[in-house]
Amino acid sequence: MPSIRSKITFGYYLFAACMIGLAVFAYANLRFLEQRLDWGVAVSGFLDTTLEMRRFEKNFFLYDHAEDAVSAQNYAGEALALLEQHAIAYRELVSAADLDHLHAWLKSYAQRLEQLLRATATGPAERDAIEHEIRELGRELSESAERISASERDAMRQVLNTARTALVGSLIAVTLFSLLLAHFLTRVVVQPLQGLEQDLQAIGQGRLDSLPARSGEREIVSFTEAFNRTLHELELRRRHLLQAEKLASLGTLVSGVAHELNNPLSNISTSTQLLVEELDAADPTQIPPQIIAWLRDIEEQTERARHIVATLLDFSRNSPFALQPTALRSVLEKSVTLLRAKVPEDCVIELAVPADLILDVDPQKLQQVFVNLLGNAIEAGGRKIRVRAPDAPEFLALEHYVWTRAPAPNESIANAVYIAVGDDGPGIEPALLHKVFDPFFTTKDVGHGSGLGLYLVQEIVQQHGGSIGVSSIPGQGSTFLIRLPRRLLRETPV
Repeated sequence: MPSIRSKITFGYYLFAACMIGLAVFAYANLRFLEQRLDWGVAVSGFLDTTLEMRRFEKNFFLYDHAEDAVSAQNYAGEALALLEQHAIAYRELVSAADLDHLHAWLKSYAQRLEQLLRATATGPAERDAIEHEIRELGRELSESAERISASERDAMRQVLNTARTALVGSLIAVTLFSLLLAHFLTRVVVQPLQGLEQDLQAIGQGRLDSLPARSGEREIVSFTEAFNRTLHELELRRRHLLQAEKLASLGTLVSGVAHELNNPLSNISTSTQLLVEELDAADPTQIPPQIIAWLRDIEEQTERARHIVATLLDFSRNSPFALQPTALRSVLEKSVTLLRAKVPEDCVIELAVPADLILDVDPQKLQQVFVNLLGNAIEAGGRKIRVRAPDAPEFLALEHYVWTRAPAPNESIANAVYIAVGDDGPGIEPALLHKVFDPFFTTKDVGHGSGLGLYLVQEIVQQHGGSIGVSSIPGQGSTFLIRLPRRLLRETPV
């Protein structure tokens, strides 16, 4: 999948390559201009040397001073040296035949001057002929030097025009490329981001439920998918909160109904007791024994209903956190009573807890803990559920548990009270053990759980200064281990 980063990187690399190419081109152009300047200096030097040679030549013919002829001869040698030293430059300006003619003319010019200096001419006519030849050779040399200099100036002007055109063309090309790169980045980066901004505003105004795919770029796709997952999670949590509010409202309703049930239950109990007393005073032979048994059963079931109502009132009461001496088994029995309706016939709940185990706890909060843990075990499919306390070596391998707040490495088991709630259900996948106490985390279907039960359990346990851990083997059940500080244990029952 293409990514914005790769395209931006490619664009910058391409731009850098163009700039490097432009720099190399400019450097090569400057080097060429530098070479042409060197050639121009050489051509100008040749022209100046030739002109100086002609000047001393004319002085020699006018004043017949031998030193002028020597100077002209020296300048001819310098001109010849310049031709040989800058042969490459001259080959660019004149043909090979003309260059050979220049060499030959300079050598002949120097030789004829040498003849005049040594007076090798036999007569005036021969001397005049040599002088005429020197003048003609000088004229040819000077005219050739001027032509070469003019050719060099024209070539330099053409090179400068070419360099100027190349520079302007390069600047235009770089400008156009920059505009194209900016347009490309705008299309692949800015426009999708602007589209995302508009979509986010639409989501904020409630006109969209999720972000549409604005681009096929990897970053945009990843952001869109992550944001849509976040929206989905927020929607799930909103539904969970609504469900939690419904449960809270249901708790208030149950509390009100329980209060209303107390009066008819009291009337039934009172009427049953009065009827039993009346029957006890009557002639036993006139009353069938089955009626007395039925009345006794009505009284027992009425008491049981009153006990359930009292338990519901305790469970739904939102009382402030307060510690008080509480029999742990009594809390467990009340919790089982609340869950009796949802316990399957083949499910056994074993309470392996001493009746005299007293803890300084908040009984109503602790009851919520066990209602959640036992209810989860039943819903998970557990058919044998055991609650054990205070010490059971088989479940105190603390390193096997995932803790909300792990015990200190040097902390002794004797410094805490442990309560285990285990079942033989399907267990929990290892990858999910670290998430079970997170708020709104649930493996149940939508509408069958808010994901707040275990989160509230660990909050209540931490209020008591303890922690809770979970250990599970898929297919073999789960165990929740509550760890409370030893100071909450009452050694002497009250």
